[in-house]
Amino acid sequence: MQTDADQIIVPGAVEVEMATLYLMEQYSVVKVEGEALRVQFPKDRETRQAGRVVRIPLAKIEQVMVLGDITLTTPALQTLLEMGIPVHYLSAYGKSYGTLTANPGKNSGLRMAQCALRADPARQFAAARQCVAGKLVNMRTLLLRYARTRTDGDHSALEAAAEQVRRCLHQLKRLPAPTVVDPADRMHGLGPLLGLEGSASSAYYGALGAMLRGEWSFDGRVKRPPTDPVNALLSFGYTILTKQVVSLAWAVGLDPGIGVLHQPGFGKPALALDLVEQFRPLVVDSVVITLLNTGQLKPGDFRREMGGCWLHDDARKLFLTKLETRLEEKVQHPIFNYRVTYRRCIELQARLFAKYAMGEIDAYESFKVR
Repeated sequence: MQTDADQIIVPGAVEVEMATLYLMEQYSVVKVEGEALRVQFPKDRETRQAGRVVRIPLAKIEQVMVLGDITLTTPALQTLLEMGIPVHYLSAYGKSYGTLTANPGKNSGLRMAQCALRADPARQFAAARQCVAGKLVNMRTLLLRYARTRTDGDHSALEAAAEQVRRCLHQLKRLPAPTVVDPADRMHGLGPLLGLEGSASSAYYGALGAMLRGEWSFDGRVKRPPTDPVNALLSFGYTILTKQVVSLAWAVGLDPGIGVLHQPGFGKPALALDLVEQFRPLVVDSVVITLLNTGQLKPGDFRREMGGCWLHDDARKLFLTKLETRLEEKVQHPIFNYRVTYRRCIELQARLFAKYAMGEIDAYESFKVR
């Protein structure tokens, strides 16, 4: 085990990065042992020798990501719940199954305020508009950053996409907020907003391939399942980032299932999906492009099966490490004007949303970089 002040990296299958514990070694068993989690790796298939044991101090863990067939004993789960540490369950490929949290929704007043916000068409529209605006501004920022590094046809493609996003932003600002919503409206008054978001996203993903170098290509967003390496990274990264937002929303006292842009549904973290939009380009997309352009990930790091494209184990660990490093990178917060990590920025956005829902501030301002 390698340890320093900021992270613990356990070679092989367990990684704690910036207070996130990733459990990835299939058929491992996790128990509680004193003030630590004890991870027992499975027996070696060839030698039949017992697998090694790794202990991670509970004080260093803020959330747990369980990827695949891994057993957490009842005492281990009880300990994590008592300490308020959420446990996110995903498949080995990154498909989300759900989140286990300790006594969610203690702040009933804030949950009622979230429901009241959804019942107010004008206030809901204003917050949803900000979620979309944050996403579009940050997508345009990424497009322009890479356009400045290109001198060929890719430069024109990136500039054109950035211009399309700019036009959508201009129209977004001019959309009137509804005062009454027709109960039969399946879009709940958000149709024009979602149309502009879709148009801007289409332009952005249509130009994402121009940000890539070498043998990599990208023909468009494909989700279930992802059919190529770029989509595989984006989908996995978006899932992990959304789980991060779910944890931070619960910590603030918000109900991640009650959003303003995404419609609520059974087991759907609508608010987390709202808040994650503004961070996708800055966190996930940036990491994906950097890993591919610098050759840290190669075509051989992916495999194709079950009609989709998936990361090999070592590549998945590298990607998670880089994603966590990005979350701990400090930036100048555009609203508060001091340097904080991206993870802290997400928490601050959740707190701003909570204040807006409670009526403590007049407007919710999304996270935007220039």
